Amino acid sequence: MSTNVLAFRRSGFTLLRFKGIPVTLGYTWLILAAMVVAIYAPIVQRSVPGIGTGTSLFVAALFALTLLVSVFLHELGHALVSLRAGIPVRRINLDALGGFTEMDREASRPGTAAAIALAGPAVSAALGVVGLVGLFATELGSLPWQFAFQVCVANLLVAVYNLLPGLPLDGGKALQAGIWAATGDRWTGYRAAGWAGRVVAVATVGAGLWLFAAQWFSWIGLILLLMVSFELWRGASSAIRAARMGPRVKALHAAALARPAVAVPAAATLGEALAEAAGREVVAVDGRPVGVLDRTAAEAVPAEQVAAMPLQGLLRSAERIPALPAALKGQALVDAIGGSGAERFLVLDEGRLTGLLYTSDVVKALR
Repeated sequence: MSTNVLAFRRSGFTLLRFKGIPVTLGYTWLILAAMVVAIYAPIVQRSVPGIGTGTSLFVAALFALTLLVSVFLHELGHALVSLRAGIPVRRINLDALGGFTEMDREASRPGTAAAIALAGPAVSAALGVVGLVGLFATELGSLPWQFAFQVCVANLLVAVYNLLPGLPLDGGKALQAGIWAATGDRWTGYRAAGWAGRVVAVATVGAGLWLFAAQWFSWIGLILLLMVSFELWRGASSAIRAARMGPRVKALHAAALARPAVAVPAAATLGEALAEAAGREVVAVDGRPVGVLDRTAAEAVPAEQVAAMPLQGLLRSAERIPALPAALKGQALVDAIGGSGAERFLVLDEGRLTGLLYTSDVVKALR
């Protein structure tokens, strides 16, 4: 998913927090809710004899809210399995296109990836079964029956559609995990599931146009389906691009990408530090790393003051700089960098500082 699309889908407000995870409600969902009420209220009024306009609007609004809860529970299924696997969840986003769960990193094993992917459809299927039970427990055509019917159909459709084998759908994620397990290469899975996702996107457009021509869909329904198809195409294309990046990810190595660094006492002068560094990065230590020399600030020091200038006034704090093992490589390195969100890292070889790794250098290596 591109940065612009991700930012658009994140736009909204925090609805609640579950286990510390912010649940964001997108502004676009409010538009969808209004559309659901406008479409569904007349249907309720026609289907339930004697019901007033106000009551039908209330029922339609309740159905829109039920859809929101259903999507939330679907995404919560992903989030809970992710947390159980030890993968932190950054947020759950709910919007007009459904929702998505944003995790800190990808699963390290295909079985875990498949379990996270299939958890959402499993929750939707369970909710659909609850709605199905409601159909048998209520009077045919009554208001409770109408509500149970919508819950049943909506959730079962979400479960079935999400299981289609194309990225970025959950079924596509499971397909990618299956190919990864069979070949030992996650990138082959991305490529195959990405192309399958493009097929699903095109098929969705075709199905939408056919339903519209058959007068099963309104203009509003068609537009929503086209938006979903467009998002599917973008997600599938992102997966294909990720597959092309696979060889570059495999070639990443923390020790090779790190800029050489030397540890000097925090009490040293700038002149002593530069002499010791011999062009390398300078990390000041006082029992532990306390700061990294700010090269811009150091270069601004007049030449006649370099020898006596205290190093401490020219340091950027190292308190929040994470450490990485020099042997870290490939996807594990990408996951570690993505999970921390830091701009640079101390690279340690058996506990000894050997370099500084900048996130920007890793990004360049992937281009």
